[in-house]
Amino acid sequence: MKLSVALCTYNGEKFIEDQINSILNQTIKIDELIVCDDQSTDNTVTILKSLQAKAKSTITIIENESNLKSTKNFEKAIALCTGDYLFLSDQDDIWDKQKVEKTLAVFNENPKAEGVFSNANLIDEQNHIFTKNTIWDSVFFLEAELNKPLDFFDIMAKNGNVVTGATLCIKKEIKPFIIPFSTEVLHDEWIAILLALRKTLYYSKEHLISYRIHENQQVGMKKLYKIEKIRKQKRIILGLDPAVTFIEKRILLKKIYLKIRLIEKLKRNNITFVNFNELSRDSKIEYEQIVHKIKNEHALLFRITNLIDALFGKRKLKL
Repeated sequence: MKLSVALCTYNGEKFIEDQINSILNQTIKIDELIVCDDQSTDNTVTILKSLQAKAKSTITIIENESNLKSTKNFEKAIALCTGDYLFLSDQDDIWDKQKVEKTLAVFNENPKAEGVFSNANLIDEQNHIFTKNTIWDSVFFLEAELNKPLDFFDIMAKNGNVVTGATLCIKKEIKPFIIPFSTEVLHDEWIAILLALRKTLYYSKEHLISYRIHENQQVGMKKLYKIEKIRKQKRIILGLDPAVTFIEKRILLKKIYLKIRLIEKLKRNNITFVNFNELSRDSKIEYEQIVHKIKNEHALLFRITNLIDALFGKRKLKL
């Protein structure tokens, strides 16, 4: 069994050494660390080469000829990995010493698993856990309250992506159908959606990395102060609380509409392992049920908003 890590860097001099050391000091050692640098203008590459000299043949550094941006850079790094299991890594986090060991345990316990992600602590620039919230709280993955088995596609289509790429590990067998990445979503969301459709996405509840929040990160958790405000709306979207008011029902309707649009978008990507017609049909039935409920319980508001939607061309579906 060969273990790879795909790590992308861009102006990461401040935290890259701590991150790489945490990757190299695992209880189960990795075999290769593929680092694709996206034309850093600071000392990132110099630090990487210094670490490479100490790590012998474990670290491979690729300096991109042009700036690919995060999604395409991860596509490149993953394509270059040769391991049986590929761990994705950001440049500014810190891995728990048992991250690799505990992630592989989830794969071993679930033979169908093709991808495993985990929860994570949130840390500041000084490595302090600075909030009671975890990364799952930040993306509103309310795992403990959701009915099992989880319908990850439904969750992500309505709620948004709950799989943080920095916690994700995938099997090499999925590389042929995840690459090339879609340019319409971030790399971790693209991988997560495909695994969700295949029903091969699994997770660990443990906090297997410390995910860093700082001003210069390319992609990350922003505006943590809004979490509590948004949580009520997310609970309705996820079916944990009922939609009572007209506004709440309209929000839920919008999310189901976006799920239908996502299905239509995915349908155009020549994905052969999903019955999109069945998926679309079920979602449209759900949409019609909410429309019927709004029409019966909020007749006047329904007519007004329906007229406005028609004027602005919103939510036009072939039902």
